[in-house]
Amino acid sequence: MRTTHHVTGMLLVAAFAVGCSKDDDKARKNDPHASPPAKPAATAIQPPAKDYDSEGFIGATPKAAVSLPITFPDGEAAYHAGKYSDAKTIFEGYVATRPKNAFGHYMLGLSSWKAGDLAGAEKAFNDALTIDSKHVKSLVNLSRVLIEQKKFDAAVDMLTKAGDLDPNSSDVQRLLGRAFHNQQMLDEAESAYRAAIDLNDKDAWSLNNLGLVLLDKKQAADAVLVLTKAIELKSDVAAFHNNLGMALEHAGQFKAAAEAYDGAVSADPFYEKAKQNLARVSVIK
Repeated sequence: MRTTHHVTGMLLVAAFAVGCSKDDDKARKNDPHASPPAKPAATAIQPPAKDYDSEGFIGATPKAAVSLPITFPDGEAAYHAGKYSDAKTIFEGYVATRPKNAFGHYMLGLSSWKAGDLAGAEKAFNDALTIDSKHVKSLVNLSRVLIEQKKFDAAVDMLTKAGDLDPNSSDVQRLLGRAFHNQQMLDEAESAYRAAIDLNDKDAWSLNNLGLVLLDKKQAADAVLVLTKAIELKSDVAAFHNNLGMALEHAGQFKAAAEAYDGAVSADPFYEKAKQNLARVSVIK
């Protein structure tokens, strides 16, 4: 009994550690929050306080482009085929010939972002907004780029404008939650994620990210509830299972945590973080 209390106490101490994020969105890969956990003592095994994932950003490997056409449909085709560097080149040519087309700049922004050119993406989205200040998609995606560059206040400004134009957008609220969470503004982040869920109760990423905020607020039991709901909506996302494992581990439910980590590995056999977490809790009796 003394050992159980000691391990649980150590878990609660780990839960108080402070760190900054994680994705959304995208996104759809995951954004690790912290450094690897310290090697635990044999009699005091504990989870890392920040070993979880949120909605992140999708990058791309640039591809060389030779003699590419510069029509809008060709740019879209390259973008949707995942040839982001080609799409970027095409849309650079497109906006050079049609500089007043806001949507051309918007697509250049998306292509630049996915190709890993954050500065180029920021400029392209701002160019689109110079032409059409009410272009909500440019505001939203510019905020993603700003968050990735850790320009959180600027991202909040863009999202506030987007929210005024489209108050029913769960994406806007979810991204606000990410910007606030990255600044450790936990109450504001929680409110934003709950607003996103109110607008769209199928928003699994908002549920996942809310669970991480609740973990940071040391509300592991509440985190378990929302992360379980996220998995019910999207059972194939390995990060959701890993994050549920973290919540269960902080709540002292080690057997259930092991099952959750095992679910993460089943969903993604190459998920090294989940493998490490599973190995750690498997030795707890």
